[in-house]
Order: sequence, then C-alpha cells, then structure tokens
Amino acid sequence: MKKIVFITLILGLAISISSCDFINVPDQPGSVIDTSSTTVVRKVLVEDFTGHKCTACPAAAIVANSLLTANGENVVVIGVHSGFFANPSTTGTQYLTDLRTSAGTNYDTYFGISNIGNPNGMINRKYYTSSTTAHVLSYGTWATEVAIELAKPALAKLEIVSSYNTSTQVLTCNVNSTFLYDTLTGGPYKLIVLATQDSITADQLDAGVYVPTYIHRHVLRDNLNGTWGENLVTGSIVANAVINKSYNYTFPATYPAAGGSSATAFNANRCHIVAFIYNDVTKEVIQVEEVKLIP
Repeated sequence: MKKIVFITLILGLAISISSCDFINVPDQPGSVIDTSSTTVVRKVLVEDFTGHKCTACPAAAIVANSLLTANGENVVVIGVHSGFFANPSTTGTQYLTDLRTSAGTNYDTYFGISNIGNPNGMINRKYYTSSTTAHVLSYGTWATEVAIELAKPALAKLEIVSSYNTSTQVLTCNVNSTFLYDTLTGGPYKLIVLATQDSITADQLDAGVYVPTYIHRHVLRDNLNGTWGENLVTGSIVANAVINKSYNYTFPATYPAAGGSSATAFNANRCHIVAFIYNDVTKEVIQVEEVKLIP
C-alpha cells in the first residue's frame, strides 16, 4: 500500500488584534497526501524572536504571517519568546504572561539574537558562525531570504505521523526522516521536534501602545526531544533510507506547567507539531515539516 501521512495546510493571515480567545479563522483541517511520489518540496523555517515588551515586534509578526499567505505550507513559522523583552513583570497587572521556554532561551543565548536587539530572526538558521551576526536577520529581509531558500532543491523529506489522546493529553508521534542524497557533508545531522500553539491572547506593547488582548501566533511551547534534538546521521548518509524516531509527550494544562498568574492555557485545537533536520556543524536547517495536533 502506498504510505499516507497527515500534514497541515498552513493558512497564513496577517496578525490581528481582537478581544476573543483566538484568532477568528477556521480550523486548518488535516489532509491526506501520497508520499510515494518522488517529488519532495523544500520547506523553510522562519524563527521570529519576540517579546511582549518589544514595541516593534508586532510589525515582524505581520511579515512572518505574510510569508505564510504568500507561500502556504512551504513556510513554517515559530514565535520564540525570549530575551529581556519577553521577561514577565513581577509586580503590577501588565506583562505578567510568561511565554518563554528553556529551549527558546537557549537559542536566543546561543545565536545572540536579543544581544543585537529585537525584532530579529533567522531563516533556516543559515549564515551562522560563532564570530559573526550574519545569521541574525531583520524582518525586512525575511521575504528575500525565504525566496532564496525555496528556490533550492529539497535535500531531505520529513513525515510526521501522530495521534493525540484528548482524555490524557498524551501525544504519540513518529517522525520519519529521509535524506535524498548521499553526498551531503559536514554533519552530523540532527532532528528537533517541538510543539507550538497559535492564537494565544495576552498583552503586548505595539508601536508604543499597550494592547491587553493581543493575539500571539505560532508560539513555541516545548521541545519534545531536547533543545538541540538528537542525532540522525553521524557518519555516511544512505540515500532514501528512512530513519524513524518515536516520541510520547504529555501536554500540561498550562504553560509554564507549574501554573500561576503568568501561565497560559494549553489548547489542543491550536497546537502544531514541528520537526526539522539541521546540520550540527553549520546549524543550517535543510528541511522542516509541520502538522496540526488535532487534524
């Protein structure tokens, strides 16, 4: 039988501000695709580093969502709340929400994003070296960089097959990674699997204006296999060989899991699973995939 896998059709919309609990768009249904085809589409990861006290960050979020509108499922966006502007307040009634994660904080520190200033981000984590900041890209350059990446041939294929138990909030996830060529060099290559949640209502500073019911999109919630993931290939690559990794993850009722005044509720209907393959030497992402937690 032909193999099938559920993937999510990404519906990009410009960021909007509303008093409701989620952005007013239809749920994005899962669809079935035939993966027996030899055609593999290259997809691009956009990481938008942001924070609720960053007054210019909503402008970057608009750009990120416009990339989804323009490119559909070929672009995957992650909103990484990290750095000074993402710190929750400890007093008062504003900016109490904590949308940070340990992985997001580690990425911010390692890649030096908030040291340069937000809003900034990375496209496929390309251009990285430890001695430069060329990989930290202002949002005005994202569209150009995404177009460059989309024009390149696909080097690997990712399939995410998952099931979610609504009673126990347990995710069972299988990720199949396939390298399409045996000539890739500079590894090892690693896999990161993480969860995001869309349309979280919380406060935000937007162009100098305090917005109590801002809609935060594509928010990084947690990593399923650690900050830097796990090895796929450490030596020679065997083209077209499928490498399977399996995960079980229990979603907490709130993030941070300990709860408190800074916590935000987990919403299974708004969550996605994201997986991407990257070169552990250059840190460059060569393929990314995303599926809805509940198709």
